[in-house]
Amino acid sequence: MRNNDDELLNEIKDLLNENDPDESDFSWERASFEETVGVPVPQHVRSEYTDPMRPVQRQVRADRYSVDSMRRVHDGAQVTYRQAPEPTPVSQPVRQKKRKKRSVFRTVRRLILLAILVAILWVVGLFVFAKMPQTDQPIAARKSGCASILLCGTDMDGTRTDAMMLLFIDRDARQLRLLSLPRDTMVNRTNPVPKLNGAYSANGSGTKGMDVLMDYVKDLVGYRPDGYMLVDLNCFTELVDQMGGVSFDVPMDMKYDDPTQGLHIDLSKGLQELTGQEAMWLVRFRSGYTMADLDRIDVQRSFLFDAFKQWAKPSKIFRLPGALRLLKNNTLTDLSASNFRWIAVSVALCVKNGVASDTLPGEPTYVNGGAYYVEDREAVAKLINERYNPYEKEISPNDLHPYGH
Repeated sequence: MRNNDDELLNEIKDLLNENDPDESDFSWERASFEETVGVPVPQHVRSEYTDPMRPVQRQVRADRYSVDSMRRVHDGAQVTYRQAPEPTPVSQPVRQKKRKKRSVFRTVRRLILLAILVAILWVVGLFVFAKMPQTDQPIAARKSGCASILLCGTDMDGTRTDAMMLLFIDRDARQLRLLSLPRDTMVNRTNPVPKLNGAYSANGSGTKGMDVLMDYVKDLVGYRPDGYMLVDLNCFTELVDQMGGVSFDVPMDMKYDDPTQGLHIDLSKGLQELTGQEAMWLVRFRSGYTMADLDRIDVQRSFLFDAFKQWAKPSKIFRLPGALRLLKNNTLTDLSASNFRWIAVSVALCVKNGVASDTLPGEPTYVNGGAYYVEDREAVAKLINERYNPYEKEISPNDLHPYGH
C-alpha cells in the first residue's frame, strides 16, 4: 500500500512539473479551499492566515495534503475564490458639520414659516372677527364702510377733556379724516361754564359724562358718533411706548414748568424719536403758540397722523395685540373688542393714503368776559356733508344746535 501511494504521489509531481504552472494558479483562501476540496487545512498552515478575507497566494504542496485531496485537484476540481468586500468609507468630520448646519437651517426655516403662519392667522382673525361700530341712534341710511369715533384725552387730573377729535373712517374709499373740536367751543348755556371740555366733568364724569358729551357733539355736527374712546394721559404715554415711540418733527423749542400740576416740559425743535413721556409733553404744550389752543390742535393732529402712519407698518404688527389690550383695559369706551379690531384694520388699510384734517369751522370770541370758540353753522354743515357725513342724508344748518334745543 505504501508503494502504491508513493507511486501516485510521484506521478502527480511529474504532471505538475510538466505543466510548469504559475504559482498564482494554485493560490486560494482557506475558506475557499475547505469549501471546494472538502478537506480541513492543517493547523500549522491555518495559523499563517491572519485575515480570512485576504487572499493569500500559496502553491499546493503534495507532501502536506492527503493523496485523496490531491487526486481531486488533479481530476480538475474547480477552486472558487471569494472577493473581499469593499471597505466601508469612514464618515468625514466635514460631512458631519454640513449635516449639522443643514439641521440648524431647517429648524430656523421652520420657525420662520411658523411665525409667518401665526401672523397670517392673526391678520385673518382681524378681518373675520371685526365689526364696524354703529350708533343705536342713526338719522338715516348709512353709507357703506363709513363710521365715526369720538377720541378724547383728559388733562392731568382727569376731569376735563382738553383734546377732542372726531375720527372719520371711509373704508371703501380708503380715507381717514380727523375733525378737531376746540375745547373752548360754546355749547349748552345751562352749564355753569358752557364749554365743550367741561361737559364731561359737569355731568358726573364716567359713562354718564361721556354720554352727555356725545349728545353735545351731535348738536355740533348733526349726528351722534358711532362710539367714543376716552384716554387719560397715563394710557396715552404707555400706548406710545408700547408701539415703540413716534418719530416726529417738533415745530419749536418747548419749555414750560407748572409746579402746581407737576408738569415739566423740555423739548427741543427738530426731528426726533419721541418716547411716551415726551409725546405727552408735546400734546399738552400750548403756551408758546400764537393761537394757543388752535395751534396746539394742529400739532396734536400732526402727531396722530405720524403715529398712525408709523404704527401701521408691517414691522409693528406684533405690537398691535398689546396695544389693543392696553386701550381696551385702560380707556373709557363703548366699543367692543370686535370694534377695536375693525378700527385697527381700517386704519392700517387707509393710512397709506394720508390723513386729512380739519378744525370745526368757527371763530374765537369773548362772551360775557369769557373766551369761547363759536361755531359757524353754515360752514360746519357744508364741511360735514363734504367730508364727515356717514349717512346718505345731508346735514343742514338747521340740524345743528350748538347751544341746545
